[in-house]
Amino acid sequence: MGGIRLADAVIAVSPTYAREILTEAEGMGIEDELQARESALVGILNGIDTAVWDPGADTRLPAAYAWPDLAGKAVCRKAALDRMGLPELGPHSSGPLVTVVSRLVQQKGVDLLLPLVDLLDRLPAQLAILGDGDQELAGALEAAAAAAPDRMAFRRGYDEGRSHLLFGGGDLLAMPSRFEPCGLAQMQAMRYGTLPVVTDVGGLHDTVVDIDDHPGEGTGTVAREPSTLAMLDALHRGVRAHRATTRRQAIQRRGMGADWSWAAPARQHIDLYNRLIGGAAPWTP
Repeated sequence: MGGIRLADAVIAVSPTYAREILTEAEGMGIEDELQARESALVGILNGIDTAVWDPGADTRLPAAYAWPDLAGKAVCRKAALDRMGLPELGPHSSGPLVTVVSRLVQQKGVDLLLPLVDLLDRLPAQLAILGDGDQELAGALEAAAAAAPDRMAFRRGYDEGRSHLLFGGGDLLAMPSRFEPCGLAQMQAMRYGTLPVVTDVGGLHDTVVDIDDHPGEGTGTVAREPSTLAMLDALHRGVRAHRATTRRQAIQRRGMGADWSWAAPARQHIDLYNRLIGGAAPWTP
């Protein structure tokens, strides 16, 4: 509390999350303190390490690729299926590979995907999840995968190589977060030409543009709320977009061409710092 009261600026890791934490729902008990310092509260997005997350030079992938030649992504997709123990069902029955790389905690909303497993045949899609955390949720994911081995795979734990492979080999990346201060996986997915399917919260709101709301600018699909029904709608729209080759390629081009590095966020941090030490008027986002 003292830090918030005495700080010259209070920085959240995305503009939308900076607004969300002023509310009782997302303020985690300190919303009153934050409201009192609202004029000093700033939201600056995180970036990703674009040297580590680079499909054109990623040594953890079986094949490198870069826009516009995405032939290597198909190689990565086959390797991801093999590594996760999923079969190739054929181009007309398998649908896109939906991947999830996440901590298994309430915040991340992975449990919202469990009721959708029975619908994977109808989308159609296959689902590959990598993560660790809540043991009850991990057990439920293992049971769901065992009941639908052609459609779903789950690997407990975190494996850096497998993580990169799921970003490179996935067609869609699902992030059903209940709240998300910034999020990095959606940026990593877009850099790898994998369409993000996210909820409309925090940094996900600030980084993913819905392809149906903004056809000329869209980079993924956005669920209106963190619920199973909203995620089903967003996944269905993502599957439909992936099936349309020309549309999919336009979406991939926009996501892969965006600058997800730390360059812009670093400039914003430096600008804010300079304004504070220079005695200028308070910086407004």
